Amino acid sequence: MVGGDPSELSPLTVGEVDRWYERTASEPYSWIIERDGRCVGTARLHGLDAATHSAWYAIGIFDVRFWNQGLGTEATLLVLKFAFAQLQLHQVFLRVLEYNQRAIAVYKKCGFAVQRVEQESVTVGDQRHSDLIMCISAREGQSGSPAPR
Repeated sequence: MVGGDPSELSPLTVGEVDRWYERTASEPYSWIIERDGRCVGTARLHGLDAATHSAWYAIGIFDVRFWNQGLGTEATLLVLKFAFAQLQLHQVFLRVLEYNQRAIAVYKKCGFAVQRVEQESVTVGDQRHSDLIMCISAREGQSGSPAPR
């Protein structure tokens, strides 16, 4: 769901996983989503802009067995709470493929709104797809969103 050619993906080696984990752990605002003692995904804030008090949000739940269980909603709400209360951000943006309806529903549930569409900006396999740029401001993030479990 992040572009590229899914047919070219192969299982990661132990060394590749170790390097991925080191990169993830070194990012200042990156979290592992853990369930039953296993890493099942990540959530992170990146591209922090001090001038505009904004950042970009990204989340991925890698293990499909944990989709549709509320983990994405819970992680998103926790990260937004941190972004607005601790980092004092004004806005958080995200990019999502237009056809990722499950993710879009989670983001809308958490208070994000579509800000713009980047037409055919991503290649997945051999097809072009559009990205939605979504945004939430501190005001929306602190009112009306469901509370984390």
